Amino acid sequence: MRFISKLNQRLGEAVRDRVVLDAAEGRFAGPNRISTATRAIAALVVLTPYLVGAAGIALVVAGFPNIFALLVGALVLASAAYLRPRAHRNTHPTLRRDAAPVLFGLLDAISERLEAPRIDGVHVFGGFNAYMAEFGAEDRVVGIGAPLWLAMTPPERLAILAHEVAHLANDDPARGKITGAATDTISRWFDLFTPPAFINHENVHVIMDDRGFEGRMVSGIFGWVMGGIALGYKRLIYAESQRAEYFADLLATRVAGAAAMQSSLKKIILAPLGDKALAHLHYDGKTKVAAFEAMARGVVAPSEADARELHDEAVKSLHTVDSTHPPTRFRLEVVGAAGAASGSLDAEGLDWAVIDRELSEAFEAEEKKVLAAILIQ
Repeated sequence: MRFISKLNQRLGEAVRDRVVLDAAEGRFAGPNRISTATRAIAALVVLTPYLVGAAGIALVVAGFPNIFALLVGALVLASAAYLRPRAHRNTHPTLRRDAAPVLFGLLDAISERLEAPRIDGVHVFGGFNAYMAEFGAEDRVVGIGAPLWLAMTPPERLAILAHEVAHLANDDPARGKITGAATDTISRWFDLFTPPAFINHENVHVIMDDRGFEGRMVSGIFGWVMGGIALGYKRLIYAESQRAEYFADLLATRVAGAAAMQSSLKKIILAPLGDKALAHLHYDGKTKVAAFEAMARGVVAPSEADARELHDEAVKSLHTVDSTHPPTRFRLEVVGAAGAASGSLDAEGLDWAVIDRELSEAFEAEEKKVLAAILIQ
């Protein structure tokens, strides 16, 4: 395990060092050896359900009219249908252009400066985070955590939005459709040979496995092989995802400036204090409670001891590739070393009051969900 940890650390440091060199030479996107390998493996994995399906059809055709051959062929075809990745649908309430023209005008301005595709929707959720997601053929959605938004200054808000849009500009294969489909397919391959499980009346996770020795041996060997493939593929995805995070930070500085990007990252280090504030809220179902504002205050005005503890933890964090995001302290270092000093958009000149009004209804709806969970507890 110590060898794996050291290997992860060396790979993580190599990703960071390579990003600094690429940035110095003006490269913020494009393929490298890791991304090329990731795409190639993903394509092969995604093809496997169709190869299994072709084998099932061949069995049916070659074995007709033998009943046994038909049954085996049908079973193989059913396995192929199960292995095929499913399209991820946008089921979350989504803010569209007609309801938030000023916000989408800002997103369009960011996309134009980063030469990225336009954003089609905005999700609001109750976490101290933000994300970029793609659904279907062309439905690109930015996710905005309401507590995060309330805790950020205008320049920091601009930096966060630019960071998420930048994921569409830096050719990030870790967020691509084919890599997501490959991840889903690998999981389904593993599940196909894993015995079913259920939760019994004592709330214990129980695995039912009534297969014979031969079945268990075949499944064990297959599980070992798939586990190795999944581990290697996950490390490739993690390495590429970390590279993309660095590039998104650096591209965001072109829009908002390095100072805004760094200050937003420093606040993200304090994100656990937002969850801590939420855990201390009491809601009786009647009295109005501003949950998101309380979470934001926990980050904006933390106690000195809490802030010092979290910053000390951040300083101690090692750079490894066993996570999708590099440690925040290394992101801060890279932005400081290679980020643009000033941005192309003036955050103070934007009408944030109107944008807040456009987001207010979605914020209120999401806050009700958070408060309902507190009430149930």
